[in-house]
Amino acid sequence: MSEKIKVSVVIPTYNSISYLNTAVDSVLSQTFKGIEVLVVDDGSTDNTRKILFEKYGDKIRYLYKENGGVSSARNYGIKKARGKYIAFLDADDYWMPEKIEKQVGLMESNDKIGFCYVSTQRVDENLILINSIPAKEYEDYCEALLLDLNVVSGSCSSAMVRREVTLQTEGFDSQFSTYADWEYWLRLSLTTKFAPIKDELVKYRVVKGSMSSNPSVTEKDALGVLNKFFKQPNLPLKYLKIKDKVISNHFMVLSGEFLHAGRIKQSLKYMLKAISLHPQNLTRPIGLPFRYAKRLVLNQS
Repeated sequence: MSEKIKVSVVIPTYNSISYLNTAVDSVLSQTFKGIEVLVVDDGSTDNTRKILFEKYGDKIRYLYKENGGVSSARNYGIKKARGKYIAFLDADDYWMPEKIEKQVGLMESNDKIGFCYVSTQRVDENLILINSIPAKEYEDYCEALLLDLNVVSGSCSSAMVRREVTLQTEGFDSQFSTYADWEYWLRLSLTTKFAPIKDELVKYRVVKGSMSSNPSVTEKDALGVLNKFFKQPNLPLKYLKIKDKVISNHFMVLSGEFLHAGRIKQSLKYMLKAISLHPQNLTRPIGLPFRYAKRLVLNQS
């Protein structure tokens, strides 16, 4: 059986059975058939196991582990994967039928491509379109990830990675929560070629209330990711040269999130830190009210 497998799909889940069936169905409906589906149950306390076995039987590989967070679940799936390529799908997201076929086609055409991602649709809980996120092409993906945060549209649910590339890394870093994917992409961007597909092939579900940012999480995770990145040995000089600008940009993001949370003192603190570190960011506070208003609109969508 393993000889026929070209793509391993890793779906981490924790008490998300209400969405999980839709995610699994979207994988089993792919036009590309050389797929194994690994559902990694990260210690669910609901009836996930029973429902999956009753509906899918041996159509999937069910892997149970003690609760350790989504990053540890993804890493467990990577460890158990048998395919040449590994694709990730969050339990509440959905794939268009041609996603894997188009990604495999691109990566088979160029063995230098180690990471592929696609354009994504942001949808509501009922999979109704909110807006689209294009998969843009960048000359330097590491620089783009540093300056513009997670430029991988759809993030994990969009990504496909060569298994040999994942084995050269330590996987997702469990010390970060919502920023673990961004941190992993940063590391991969230093080791392999990224490539986008313009087609919208992922439905990224926005659960009501999930757009509300927690500035304390951003404060810990985003700055922690950057601290880890810039401490790497032998980091190319081109990235060290933009360090102040990168950190300043993230201070501005923090300033906006604290403003949105009504924590004015912290917002001002990070705004001043950002301008002090990179004075050219002085113009960015002018746009804060507009970004704040845009976020309110998105939250109400």
